[in-house]
Amino acid sequence: MLQLQPATVPLSEYIARKEPAFLPGLAADWPAVHRWDFDFLGKLRPELPIELVRGDRENAATHFTESTLGAYMKFLAHDDPGEEPLYLKEFDLLRRFPQLQADILPRKRLFPKHVVAPPPGVWVGPAGARTGAHYDLLGNIAVAIRGTKRFRIAPPGFVEDADALSAKYDPLARLSARPLAEIAAGATNSGQHLFEVELQAGDALYVPDHWWHEVYNRSPSVLLSGFFGTYKHVASCAIRVAARHILHLARLDRVTACTCHETIA
Repeated sequence: MLQLQPATVPLSEYIARKEPAFLPGLAADWPAVHRWDFDFLGKLRPELPIELVRGDRENAATHFTESTLGAYMKFLAHDDPGEEPLYLKEFDLLRRFPQLQADILPRKRLFPKHVVAPPPGVWVGPAGARTGAHYDLLGNIAVAIRGTKRFRIAPPGFVEDADALSAKYDPLARLSARPLAEIAAGATNSGQHLFEVELQAGDALYVPDHWWHEVYNRSPSVLLSGFFGTYKHVASCAIRVAARHILHLARLDRVTACTCHETIA
């Protein structure tokens, strides 16, 4: 497994080549990095209902737990992940609290011209929380706001060549049935195409669309994840995703497991 080295040219060049880029300290001066601790987030609206993911829904059963923003942030502040980590994924923090946009204003300069970049989602979770191996349909610029996260990244075809695609349905991603390190261990030279990098608060990582990646929290953390793409690519993805999801909701896709509905034993 190779360590992903810091970027040596501007981010725009990596985006043009669709190659991952590690940008240490890129967001170190953002107000969000200095303000968004668990106490601050919990006080925004303590009674706000939230849905938490239990465990690793990409690789195991899908289970959810209800909580409130205030209670969950207090839980994270105590740094006790419990037996099964509870993870707040894809939280629309900026839509619910638009005043926080001022804390991430420099983010707008990261994206190329003529792309669609919706408001970013926020991933908040304890040490030990993880997102299993998958690729996204859009490019992503992830910014670590708090804590430490480990990413493992592999190029398109890495999982497919190992015949390790998962049949589990996810609306916006494709999943691997096996961890990336396990695939690399079982195939000649695959380790030369698997990269690892740790993000500290203020670091950023560009993950191109269709690049496989899995994420593990080394410590309680907050991550800002911003997807983007050209107008044409985003529109094409939106149409395909909507059509596929309609079939899924109507149970016409014959899928028996998904990341969006509770697994029934």
